[in-house]
Formats: sequence, structure tokens, C-alpha cells
Amino acid sequence: MAVNVGLDIGANGIRAVALDVGKQPPVIRRIGQVDIERGAVVAGEIIDPVAVTDAISRLWKDAKLPKRRIVLGLANQRVIVRQVDVPRMSEDELAEALPFQVQEYIPIPIEETYLDFVPIEEFTTPDGEPMLSILVVAAQREMVDTLMETVKAAGLSPIAVDLTSFGLIRALFYGDFDLDSTTAVIDIGSGVSQVVLVRAGEPRFVRLLQMGGEDFSSALVDGLDITWDEAEELKREVGVTPVGGIIAPAGDPSIPVEEEHASPLESQAQVILDRQAERFIDEVRGSVNFFLSQGEEPELGRIVVSGNGARLPHLANRLGDVLGARIEPARVIEGLNTGKLSEAEISAMQPVIPIPVGLALWES
Repeated sequence: MAVNVGLDIGANGIRAVALDVGKQPPVIRRIGQVDIERGAVVAGEIIDPVAVTDAISRLWKDAKLPKRRIVLGLANQRVIVRQVDVPRMSEDELAEALPFQVQEYIPIPIEETYLDFVPIEEFTTPDGEPMLSILVVAAQREMVDTLMETVKAAGLSPIAVDLTSFGLIRALFYGDFDLDSTTAVIDIGSGVSQVVLVRAGEPRFVRLLQMGGEDFSSALVDGLDITWDEAEELKREVGVTPVGGIIAPAGDPSIPVEEEHASPLESQAQVILDRQAERFIDEVRGSVNFFLSQGEEPELGRIVVSGNGARLPHLANRLGDVLGARIEPARVIEGLNTGKLSEAEISAMQPVIPIPVGLALWES
């Protein structure tokens, strides 16, 4: 039985999935999640290793997860993803030549990074030179080493560190080979969100946004002078203005947004949330439009949303309306055998399970 454990360390919680990848379809053996002390992880980067180690230990004890074959997820501002065209060569040759081929595209010293790549497609230049487009991932060594040490301190044995964007694609596009359209996968995390453009089941473009659910809460704390816990509860109750609703003018929080809101506080909160939603959607739209403007890419067919931030009422529908594509929630469970897990266990983690599942699907 070959069981991998995908481990996703987020700003407001840690999630893990033990997946038997020796079966077809793969079988989920165990899942679990625990909250983490606020501030221990900021924008995807570990700030307090001791607190994170303690939370991991608690998760492993509660969920009774295997301690070997752990695949770690990575997504923060110290990870750089670039598309680069290089001369066509074998995978081994490219791995050896990669630092020299991509150093001009990476804004930090190559010797201070861990490098990896994912092939996208082969093509030939007008002069007849065979070329290969790749997605290059450069992660700062110090940050990766901290992640590894933090996890090992909990008694675990990692076998790989992977970009969480790639994990998302493995989980959501298992066996999907649609060549006729492009799908945008938007994972809205607490401190980091990911925009991944996918065609034929392969990532074609990745952008990490230093924005997420915590930005909505912070905006409420600053704008309404309330506590963090109050802001978290209020944003879940109010949400952003739904598609077709009346959006109050920016800068005038005294104007009611929706008649069903019972208090001026809720109306003010929705104005603040709408402003933050506009900033977030503009960032996503810019990324999507940039990708679609390159070459002859198929038009955007759908948007798949995941992550805790996607639970903010009406945000996903607003995103789909602006981008002109249908919205679908991530449904990774439909492609897997859920084993002995109950519907309640799976339902509780459905929005956040794609990343740890995709990490567990990693192959050497």
C-alpha cells in the first residue's frame, strides 16, 4: 500500500490528506485539519516555527496520520513562477542546464534558490530551431529549509516540496484532457490566493496573489473599529453585494446596500467588503487577461473556485460575472474513492481539500 500524505500549511489552519495512490482510483484513507495560532503563518510563510510544529503534532495525533511519505505544499511571495522558452533537450539535460537557462528571468540570485520546472509544450521557431516552453519555479532556499525543519521537528519524514498550484491541478483535472477551452482555477486562501490557467489538464500560467480572506477581515477591522473575531463573523454573515445588486458608491458607507440588512453596521460592512472584492477581482482579471492575450489561447470556458476565502457570500459569482465565465466549486472528491470516511467528514473539508489531495497525488 503506497500512501502519500499531502500537507497544506495555511494562515488559519493546517490540513492533511492520507491518500493510497497505489489504487485506481486513489483512496482517501484519512483526512484532518486543525486551527493554527494567528500570526504563526503569514502570507504562506512560516513566522513561528514552534507554533506550526505544535499544530502539526496535534493534527497527526488527532487524525492518526502516517508519519512517512509527506509531500509539502508551498505558495508565498518568496516563490517565483515564470514561463521560459529554452532550447529543446532531454529532461536530464534541462535539469542540469536550468540555472544557466533561466537566471535572467529570476530576480534573485540563482544560488539562493531551489529550482524546478514543468514542461508546457514543444514548438519550432521560424528559423527551424526546436524549442520547449516550461514553467520555472524558483523558491528561496532559506524559506524552504525553514519549512522542512519545522515539519521534521514534528517527527515527520517529507519526501518532496511542491508548488500548491500544481497540486491543485492534479486534484481537479485528474484525467481531464479538454483541448478546446481554458479553465481558470482560483484558490482563495487566507493570506495567499492562486490563479492557475489550465488547458488539457496542464498548468499554462501561474500567479500567486498576496491577497486572500484575511484582507477582507482586516478591512472590516480598520473600517469599523471591531475585533478580528467580530470581523470574521460579520463578513460571513454579510458577504459582498450579489450580482445584480446595488453597490453603494465608494467612500459613502452611510448608504444602505441591501434592504434585507437589519443594521447600519451590516450596510457599512458590505460597502467595505465590496471595495476589497473589487481590488481582488481586478488582480484576478489582470492575470487572466494577460494570459489570454498571449498567442492563440482558447477563450476562458469556466472558473473553478476553492479555498476558505471562496466561502465569502457572493464573491465567486461576482468573479464569474466580471470574467464572463461560469463558476464551479472545486469537486475533487468526485474523482476519488472516499474509503471509510463519512459524508460529514468529507463535507467539512470539501472547499479546502483540493490542495492536500493534489499534493498527495505527487509522483517522483
